[in-house]
Amino acid sequence: MNTNNFVKTKYKDLLAAAALSGKSVYENELNRLSNLKYVRSINQSHVSLQEIFRTYWPSFKAKYESSLRPSIINNVQAMIDCKDLSKGYIFYECLKCDHYHLSGLSCHSRFCASCGHKYRDARSLEIQKKLIKVPHRHFVFSIPFDLRSFFWKCRLLFDCLFKTVNESLHFCLKLSKEDLKFDARLGFVAFLHTSGRALNLHPHIHVLLAEALIDKNGKKKNLYFFPFERLRKTFMFKFLSNASQVLKSFGDYSLYREFNILRSKIIKQYKDGFYTYGPKVKEYSKFYNSKKIADYIARYASHPPISESNLLSLDTNNHILSWRYTPHETPNEPVIINEHPHIFISRIIRHIHDTGFHQIRYYGFYANKSNRIKDKPKLSSSSYISYLKSRLKWRIMLLDTFMFDPLLCSCGSKMVVNFNLSFLPNQSKGDYISDA
Repeated sequence: MNTNNFVKTKYKDLLAAAALSGKSVYENELNRLSNLKYVRSINQSHVSLQEIFRTYWPSFKAKYESSLRPSIINNVQAMIDCKDLSKGYIFYECLKCDHYHLSGLSCHSRFCASCGHKYRDARSLEIQKKLIKVPHRHFVFSIPFDLRSFFWKCRLLFDCLFKTVNESLHFCLKLSKEDLKFDARLGFVAFLHTSGRALNLHPHIHVLLAEALIDKNGKKKNLYFFPFERLRKTFMFKFLSNASQVLKSFGDYSLYREFNILRSKIIKQYKDGFYTYGPKVKEYSKFYNSKKIADYIARYASHPPISESNLLSLDTNNHILSWRYTPHETPNEPVIINEHPHIFISRIIRHIHDTGFHQIRYYGFYANKSNRIKDKPKLSSSSYISYLKSRLKWRIMLLDTFMFDPLLCSCGSKMVVNFNLSFLPNQSKGDYISDA
């Protein structure tokens, strides 16, 4: 009997056993078996980031290791080892029959497509928990093409970009004498995205800004007007000045000189300032809904620059990876790229940030150290946020996404953890008790 026939026979036997325990158990077992990695590989062409890196990372690393930052090596290796049973697992057993389930340990890397999804949802809830009940406006601050390469030569410019956005928004805000007297502040969340759809270098910051000022006494004042023309020019001049200072301190004189030569050209070329987007009043009402805000933020809260649904095929014989992206200009005409996996790897790993770098930052009355919004009505209740957080456990997420409970045995009983039979290298058992 060949492998496929054996699997089909075993598949039917498992379903038949589950059917004896009732319809719900049968459907759970059917969905579980249908989502096994081996079954998916037979039924559909599926390429994962983990598969690409497991196959080609060793040769890529051997060739370019001297130029790889430690954070790249650590994040990639963690993603490769994610759910690898040889690196550790939790053992779940059924007390009524001899069935068991092994759950590989997660890597918790934001570069991992699986773990990054949970991270995005968790960060989205943390942000949603802070937002006060006022309209929020969406801004985008982008850097022109000629300046983008400097960010990868001096990564301190990412911090500089955050600083410039904060300074520009506050500089363009016309405050009354009373506002200044009582230290009225904006409140906004800024999050960095470094890639475009084609995995190109495209550093830009998205801002979710509350249309309100709150002073040190907690008094709230609505805010509706934003001088976009002034904001564009302010953002340009402040970034060019701040970046010049950073590069001067960075110590690479040739890079500092190159930037300042280009700086003069940029000022003449961009007479209206850098690109700054902010929707008109009728366009931003959709951001008032807390669920939509959370979904929006989740798209940018640290995730691999490409969705695995855009990975089309991997030819390991000819070493060709096919992937696609959809240009903004032609949304109905996706572009397909065929290239060596090493080129793809080099495209994607440059967007991995250094350890400790924060891609999401809070400013003004949303800053973590601020207590100005402590008593302000929130867009979402704390009980609702707590409920959503409780659903970020791996078992519930599998149930919500793939419609099966991994701990529901085919006999109808729920499996329980057995730490004596689990393999937890350098891990505390307490870390996993609440995760089941």
